[in-house]
Amino acid sequence: MKITCQKSDLFEVLPNIAKATSVKTPMEVLSAIRLQAEEQHLSLTGYDLELGMRTEIPASVEEEGVLLADSRLFSELVRRMPEGILSIETDEHLKITITGGGTECQLAGMQADEYPDLPDIEQKQGVLIPQKQLRDMIDQTIYAVSLDETKPIFTGELIEIEDDTMNIVALDNYRMALRTEPLVGQGQMKFVVPAKALREISHLLEEDEKNEKPCVIRLDQHQASFEIHGYIVYTRLLAGEFVNYRRSIPQNVKSEVYVSRKELIDSLDRCSLLISEKNKTAVRFQFEEDRVLISCQNVIGSVDDQLSCDMTGEKMVIGFNNRYLLEAVRAIQGDRVKLMLSGPDRAVKVMEADGESSIAIIMPVQVRR
Repeated sequence: MKITCQKSDLFEVLPNIAKATSVKTPMEVLSAIRLQAEEQHLSLTGYDLELGMRTEIPASVEEEGVLLADSRLFSELVRRMPEGILSIETDEHLKITITGGGTECQLAGMQADEYPDLPDIEQKQGVLIPQKQLRDMIDQTIYAVSLDETKPIFTGELIEIEDDTMNIVALDNYRMALRTEPLVGQGQMKFVVPAKALREISHLLEEDEKNEKPCVIRLDQHQASFEIHGYIVYTRLLAGEFVNYRRSIPQNVKSEVYVSRKELIDSLDRCSLLISEKNKTAVRFQFEEDRVLISCQNVIGSVDDQLSCDMTGEKMVIGFNNRYLLEAVRAIQGDRVKLMLSGPDRAVKVMEADGESSIAIIMPVQVRR
């Protein structure tokens, strides 16, 4: 293999491709990036058998070829090379030589024979989703994904497309996050994607306000691919039955409370200073007609806040896990947050003040009434 390319083109894609390689694996090939030079481009692939990523950059190819390079070392060498044009070539012993700007670096390459093939997704048509819409939906729900590996299905997010609507849902035993957006004319899909893959997908998604380059999702029984402006991300799907999340949404609401999002975040931030793994203290909320009294007290200290609010319905006292409520409120957009209360011991619905596209459900914790 012998090519020349711009360092800036190569350096831009390497950190993304490296995220699909495995850091700790007995299979050395999974810690490598696959480089293939053909026609007038260099394709780069990372694949750890669960997450795969492929892209290509323009290159002047003098000699075609394919080999593996250690992900970390190759990325760091390229990062430290001078700006401008780089020459990359290999010899019969798979030694990789990188030259540019008067600098020459070498590293050992590996045969690509044992590198696993990326999944072959059978679906051809796919579903088109605006990049910004998908990114916002992921970012506003992924905080609620479960960390409990004994229930793998909940370590990912449900993506559901039906009736010209797209839903993304994350949940664990104590909370749920749901984002809903219209998606007209894209058929039906229902699948669960691991959180790790969704975080990398979100990182690649761009604003694309005019929706000129929508993300294309394709599925087969066990895998999905996401095509995102030059990248193809492959991910295994999580097997199992996702619960009927609609049953978790409270229906018998007794009170509605509207409060400033910024003021609520500031108050919860203050409370978080007192809370740690050693001092797991609930935050007490006392909802009254025109104010919310927020308090947190333990051996470290105490916080007492009073926020103005607009409230209809019954007064009540509810306790929250500070982090769960804070993450939910941060994910809500707009200046005001709506809290829908069904009772002191029942799940609370956290929503945008105007609209129902973003919903969080949080289970309360016991506090002194």
